[in-house]
Amino acid sequence: MAFQDRHYYREGGGATGNPFMWLLTGSLPLFTIMGVRVRMHASLLVFMILQLLFSGGPNGIGPKSALTSMAILFVSVLLHEFGHIFGARIMGGRGEEILMWPLGGLAFADPPRRPWPSLVTTACGPLVNVVICVITGVTLIIMSRSAGSIPWFPFVTGLKSFIPTSTVQFYVFWIFLVNYALTMFNLLLVFYPFDGGRIVQELLWFKYGYYKSMMFATAVGMVGACIVAAVGLVSLSLLLILIAGFGFYTCWQQRTMLKQAGPEEFEAETLYAAAYEPLTPKRKQPSRWAVRRAEKQQRQEKAEQENIDAILAKVSAQGMNSLTWSEKRTLQRATERQRKADAEREAKYRRSTR
Repeated sequence: MAFQDRHYYREGGGATGNPFMWLLTGSLPLFTIMGVRVRMHASLLVFMILQLLFSGGPNGIGPKSALTSMAILFVSVLLHEFGHIFGARIMGGRGEEILMWPLGGLAFADPPRRPWPSLVTTACGPLVNVVICVITGVTLIIMSRSAGSIPWFPFVTGLKSFIPTSTVQFYVFWIFLVNYALTMFNLLLVFYPFDGGRIVQELLWFKYGYYKSMMFATAVGMVGACIVAAVGLVSLSLLLILIAGFGFYTCWQQRTMLKQAGPEEFEAETLYAAAYEPLTPKRKQPSRWAVRRAEKQQRQEKAEQENIDAILAKVSAQGMNSLTWSEKRTLQRATERQRKADAEREAKYRRSTR
């Protein structure tokens, strides 16, 4: 799944002293590998225990099969999230933590705030599952000596068309099937915040900018979440309902933040990042695109400052009432930006003097 950062996942214990809150916000450290800390959300641990308990019932698949299926799914999702992490690192960003939870995984990846690095970071997750599908698919073909012995579209042709001839072949097919399902889930759900929706948003980002592309993606995401919730209610699927709830809340939260900040802040931040972000080891010189955008930003800032100086001169000569609505609006925005910059400098100074 795509990467969402929530501060309460950073703490292992969550809300201490309250078991219910610990289930909602707590997490358990698993291991650290290649500088990436992997944690398990407390609710995932409870979910796995319940799965094992109910697997022994009359309609269950048995504890052994349940444990095997959960292990394959867990590792496949984990590798998917590592794809996001290393995608961000390749593009010059950071990735230091993965949280596993009942709806999949969350990679805390931080690529450079530009469309291409973000697109690569998102695409590297499903790409891992595609590579695993190719490897296991080729293995099955070699083992069975026939390309037609495995269902390349298992959810269309049906799983009964595959008849394993050995235990190893059965487990290889199981890995193939899980990663096939993860690929379809992430790419066919083309609405935010899932990988398919993020890829659409990042493609639109190239032409329309971050703010407009994200507003469009979150609007589509909320509609898509309602459709998934309706399907979940009809099919009595709790998993689909939970996925829809997570998607709708994430889109709503993102839209609220965007509206509060306004498009100007994101456009300025994107331009600044493109012009001044540290160069990656593989890229010694900034691209012509980044240089042109930086020059354009400088021209815009110079023209805006000249406009503000002219407005202030008009106020000094003729008074505030002489300004038009547009001039008042321009002066108000400049004042707000200056106040925000002063507040940030003051906060930074306070932190440095502690």
